Amino acid sequence: MRKISSIGAAVVLTVATAGAVVTATAGPASAGCSHSHSNVDSKFGQLFNATNVNIRTGPHTTCASLGYGQLSHNVDFHCFASGDRVTANGRTTYTWTYLRNVSTGVSGWVADALLDNLGGNVAC
Repeated sequence: MRKISSIGAAVVLTVATAGAVVTATAGPASAGCSHSHSNVDSKFGQLFNATNVNIRTGPHTTCASLGYGQLSHNVDFHCFASGDRVTANGRTTYTWTYLRNVSTGVSGWVADALLDNLGGNVAC
C-alpha cells in the first residue's frame, strides 16, 4: 500500500494532454528536485497512459522537464516516492515513479497518475 502525503497547495496547473486533463498542485517553493532513488522495481514495458508526459528532475511539478514520454515508448521502472499531487485521466496521486525511458534514454520522475497501474510498486 502506498503512503499518501498531504502537500499544501501553492500553484494549480491544468494542462491538456491527448484528451486527458492534468491538474497538479505544486508543493512549497522549497520542495527540492533532488531525490534519492534506486533500481529496485522490475516493471518494464509501454507504461505511459498519455502522450507528451513530462519526465522531470524530481517528484514535483516545479522541477525541470528532461523530456517527454509517449504511449509507444518502453520504460523501466526503478522505484516510487511521495511528491506533488497530480490528477490525470480521472485519477489523483501523490506519488511519482523514477523511471528510464528506454526508447529515448531519458531518466527521471513521472507522476503516477500518468502511468499504467498507477506507477511503480516498490518504494525508493
